[in-house]
Amino acid sequence: MICCFQNCKKRTAKEIVSEIKSRDNFEARKALFFTDTTQASFANLLIKDKFFEKEITSEVLHFYKKNGYKTRWLYQEEPTELFSLYLEVLDKSANYGLNPQMYSRNELSEKVTKLYTNQAPSVLQIETLDRDITASFLLLTKHLGNGRLTKLGNKDYVWKRTIPQRDDVEILLKLEDDENLIEVIEALHPQHPLYKRMSQKYIDLQKDTIEIVQPFEFPDIKQFQYRYKDSTIRILRNNLKVRGYNAQAVFSEEEVDSVLIATISQFQKDKRIKPDGIPGKKTLYYLNMTYAQQRDLLLLNMERMRWLNNDLGENYILVNLPEFKLYMYEKDSIVFQTNVIVGGQYTATPIFIDTLKYVEFRPTWSVPQSIVRKEMIPKIIAEKDPLKYAKRGYRLFENDKEINPDSVDWQNPNVYRRALYFVEAPSERNSLGLVKFILTNDMSIYLHDTPSVQLFSRQERALSHGCIRIEKPAEFAYHLLKKQDDWTLQKVQQAMQNGKNQNRIRLKNKYLVDILYITAWVDEDNNLIVKNDIYGFDKQQLELLKKNL
Repeated sequence: MICCFQNCKKRTAKEIVSEIKSRDNFEARKALFFTDTTQASFANLLIKDKFFEKEITSEVLHFYKKNGYKTRWLYQEEPTELFSLYLEVLDKSANYGLNPQMYSRNELSEKVTKLYTNQAPSVLQIETLDRDITASFLLLTKHLGNGRLTKLGNKDYVWKRTIPQRDDVEILLKLEDDENLIEVIEALHPQHPLYKRMSQKYIDLQKDTIEIVQPFEFPDIKQFQYRYKDSTIRILRNNLKVRGYNAQAVFSEEEVDSVLIATISQFQKDKRIKPDGIPGKKTLYYLNMTYAQQRDLLLLNMERMRWLNNDLGENYILVNLPEFKLYMYEKDSIVFQTNVIVGGQYTATPIFIDTLKYVEFRPTWSVPQSIVRKEMIPKIIAEKDPLKYAKRGYRLFENDKEINPDSVDWQNPNVYRRALYFVEAPSERNSLGLVKFILTNDMSIYLHDTPSVQLFSRQERALSHGCIRIEKPAEFAYHLLKKQDDWTLQKVQQAMQNGKNQNRIRLKNKYLVDILYITAWVDEDNNLIVKNDIYGFDKQQLELLKKNL
């Protein structure tokens, strides 16, 4: 929608020439009069992100209406102090992977300088430029609060983003001319320490313009063993050395020795890779990573941090899917963490925010229809065994009525059209284990125990149908319940092993659960941690992000 004041009654702007030149005194600044903007058109605003064009055009109009149609950034005689601060804000935006020119930084600065040079500007010139600065400001707040990307690639459906409701116009209306705009804008950034460390690392990497790593790969990694000789071993040693791992050669620079194998193992251990001393695909990914690639990963993951809820409260739970890890926070401190198993590539765990409301001990499992039709019925048909799942503790229902599996003609093609569903009885073998943690979403996604504990020994754990399996379910339940009804770890374990079936406990303190997809971050020791892009989002989203830089 293109907004303008074509039908509004125009008022003549007062031509005021002030003798006050000092900006040191706030009252003196307030004495400088702003210009009336009712003559300005609100069509064709300077907005470089077309996705937000309609929304920002409407907000700019709304702002000037609430501001009494007065300019905000420009006086008749000179720009406000607020505009100078805004240029500083735009310069600092580059530290977070944003491009100041997306918000017309240089263009606005040059126009303002030109406006007040040589001759007195007209009212219309001031009005038009002021509204473009406002449009720039509102676009910046949109990008900080919502992120820049609106389409997230071919698997867009996996991301269930909740856009926070915030009145950006009100932020601008409340700003005083002498207020520290930089601090106001900083508050719009994600406030998690992770984001701030990523930003600082990004700033540091901007200084590293000369690449000192030489990417390489082995023709056949199976040949890599003690006393193996190849010219690539010299490159391997160099790439380790520039990352702070000096593998002094025992025989020659181009020959594998025990020191090199031990150094590779230490590098792998520090990068949280299986320390086998063999420079496989994942190890070489780290060793070959250039400064440019590191900057790109931080650029992308800082953007993803902007998609998160910035107000999780004091108690919350973060699950980072690529890391296969759950973190529980109380008053912004980690009180519990555990490994998790997440959805596979074709059954991805959605990325969303939800509320954890219940803990249920000894649950049943109502098998999702997708599993019934794609896995269970085909197996019954193939094995010609109607009782296949009944033997394992599953009951069969149709239209809420339990039926005998032998009464179903499984070989009839119409069996797929029937409203059949299975319910697995509570037991240690139950697919949900002995406890599940119930969220409020309508996707049947929750957290739960699992009988397949051996899977937690794997490095890559994208193995489930979409739900999140917990390695330490009893400890997790204890931390959720410890502040109510005298729950102890022993009491939790008893409820799991010997308690009543489907014992659902409502949490008195609800926790927000944020399912994240962060593939690169910076730890407290300033090390860049990179995880496998398990769902293949990085390349697509980075291309989309850089396309509009």
